Amino acid sequence: MARETCVLNTRRALCSSIGINAILFTVLLVLQYVQYDIKKDDDNSMQSVTEQFSATDQSKNYYSDLSVSNDTICVDCRYLGKNISAEETLYNRISISKNGSQMCCLEDKSLASLVRKVLKIGDGEKPIDKDSFSWWRQRPNSAHLYLKDLSRSQLHWTAIEETGSAFSKLPIVDQNKLVIKKTANYFVYAAVVFDFRTVIKIPQVYYNITSFLPVLPHLQPFVLMGKYGGSPFSEKRHTGYLCGISKFYKGHQISVSVNDHSFIDNTPYANFFGIFRL
Repeated sequence: MARETCVLNTRRALCSSIGINAILFTVLLVLQYVQYDIKKDDDNSMQSVTEQFSATDQSKNYYSDLSVSNDTICVDCRYLGKNISAEETLYNRISISKNGSQMCCLEDKSLASLVRKVLKIGDGEKPIDKDSFSWWRQRPNSAHLYLKDLSRSQLHWTAIEETGSAFSKLPIVDQNKLVIKKTANYFVYAAVVFDFRTVIKIPQVYYNITSFLPVLPHLQPFVLMGKYGGSPFSEKRHTGYLCGISKFYKGHQISVSVNDHSFIDNTPYANFFGIFRL
């Protein structure tokens, strides 16, 4: 009796095992089919988008992570992930370039013309339509400057250049300080490009944005924001960027400082300093 019971239990276990394995195998087949179907749809979609990009953007000038046509700028945006859609960004569309890169494209003729001018591609040598940037330059209590040159102690900025993107609605003191005309909250920003390709060991540099109020001369310049750059893990050439919001009073002087100017890459348009009232 005990032997028959054992055989019966063994048969039941065997049948259960076979049934469970059959179910798992069926699920595996279904999942494999679904995965294949999804991959097929993705491939077809990717091929369609790639063909669309190739067909509509033949006139573009391509760089490794940038392409510019007469009225469109596309930048590499693989960092956003493959599942991002244009509706979730500020771009007009997302396409796939000829080399397989995911590109986010902004349709703006004025900006495209500016980029072509800066990069000196295509018709970049033609005079740019500066009126198209009047909205940018006519903002009150604002400025956007490019690095002109640098002395041993100061960075000298300029609001005069050929693209028309630089301007200043604020007084500039000593070529390196913007003077606030109206008390308010402002957004201030600065970008400095460092090039360490001439040295083996990358040194540490410090750069900041400071404010100073002349009516209170006993107070030292206040560091609004600062950052250390340069380490064994840094790229040989990289950009240091600072930005933030602060309340400034009339007469405040805003400036950018770098403790070592010898490693600043003074390529045109690479370094800039700006502010605008919120």
